Amino acid sequence: MESLARTQIAVAFVAVLSLTAQGLAADAKPKLKGLLVAGGCCHDYPRQNLIITEGLSQRVSIEWDIVHEGDKAGRDYRVSIYSNKKWIDRYDVVVHNECFGGITDVSFVESIVNEHKRSGVPAVFVHCAMHSYRAAETDEWRKLLGVTSRRHERAKRQLEVRNLMADHPIMAAFPKTWTTPNGELYVIENLWPSCKPLAAAYSPETKSDQPCIWINEYEGVRVFGTTLGHHNETMIADEWLDTVSRGVLWSIGKLNDEGKPMKGFVGSGKAPFSFAKAASGSPTGADWSKSVKFPKGEKPVALFNGKNLTGWEGHTDKYFSIKDGVIVAKNSEENAPKVSTYLLTKKKYRNFRLVYEGKLVQSKMHSGIAIWGKKFDKGNETHSYQGHLVMFPSNWGFWDLYRRNGIYRDDGRAKKADNGGWNRMEILAVGNRIRFAVNGMEVADWEDPMPEFCGEGPIGLQLHSNKVPQEVQFRGLILSENPEERLVTVAD
Repeated sequence: MESLARTQIAVAFVAVLSLTAQGLAADAKPKLKGLLVAGGCCHDYPRQNLIITEGLSQRVSIEWDIVHEGDKAGRDYRVSIYSNKKWIDRYDVVVHNECFGGITDVSFVESIVNEHKRSGVPAVFVHCAMHSYRAAETDEWRKLLGVTSRRHERAKRQLEVRNLMADHPIMAAFPKTWTTPNGELYVIENLWPSCKPLAAAYSPETKSDQPCIWINEYEGVRVFGTTLGHHNETMIADEWLDTVSRGVLWSIGKLNDEGKPMKGFVGSGKAPFSFAKAASGSPTGADWSKSVKFPKGEKPVALFNGKNLTGWEGHTDKYFSIKDGVIVAKNSEENAPKVSTYLLTKKKYRNFRLVYEGKLVQSKMHSGIAIWGKKFDKGNETHSYQGHLVMFPSNWGFWDLYRRNGIYRDDGRAKKADNGGWNRMEILAVGNRIRFAVNGMEVADWEDPMPEFCGEGPIGLQLHSNKVPQEVQFRGLILSENPEERLVTVAD
């Protein structure tokens, strides 16, 4: 099955999904059967398939079938299962995560809705499912959804999601406000009469609140919907997975008044997948680097202790600081660096493996990790760098600082692997060869034709020269010296 092969490719993306089983033992055999329909443009469906099915199964006693089709087939692709008679009958719930907005065939679109109405099988709608079938001249899909949306905000950004119904079981454990890691806010044109918004985010473009989590009941079909979910890092967040899990349980009538699964419907409570198939606890967020299993014989050390900048040097009074266990590189317009500046390790490194996460928070300028070079005085900037730069995320590639300039340009793999927020990265630098992995995918394997430039040097975190406010964040930063020559965050 096509979806299984795609899903196995995505195994390396998930470090370990967090546990939220309320401490109850789960039955060995799942109680529910779910169908996930996925595919289309613009989203990382292989990894999202894994996040949704594994994440929900940890919280809800459910097993899944996945139908994933049409990623490169165009906006008018028809998912094949919808052509089968009574395709819905063997399922307790259907999660729609497809993105096919160009279909104009009214009878095809209404046939999907009619199967939900005939069977009464609940529906859960995620993100681009709201924009699917919008070209068809019928409102049946939108009535089932509970909302009408045809566009989203132009900018992708963190969203401040406000809990509108804390007394509803689905929202009982949802925070008063949740800031998403990243987001694409959909503009809701219309709420159909039976739709009840549960959460909203403010849109500067429309100058109004936009519902982003809701419930709906349409002709006997219970529906849970959310427009949140463009980015993998949003989906993998506990807030997203917990809420969607409660939405699934509510839709099938198995969520109690306290917002917990009814007896027998608790999920596995296990996290079977770890980064590069190596289970090592249940870390999330800033602990991801600690979850990576280094080969035997390597002795990983943390370059950053999460509390202070011991072992580092740079403009810690001006550009570099720590917040919530994260190194923040930041400038205002008034103190924007005219020359790129770096936070540098006091120790030098030659052959090493470095595992870390990086995120571009503000501005469109790239950042990067500098290696194999030296602290460099340039234009009165005492902490610039001469050497190699592994760039992320707005301009993936390698640069030779103050020598040869561009030495390797991304062939498209890094841009594809980029999740738009916290990117999980591995640099393997041995001899004159640099291998680079992003979110479980090897994106570069390059050998420097000038080995004499590949010498021992400090590791530097870049804040690029600029004229506008910018912010870059780093976390993790675990390193081993003299490593095996294989990437450990990429599945075999």
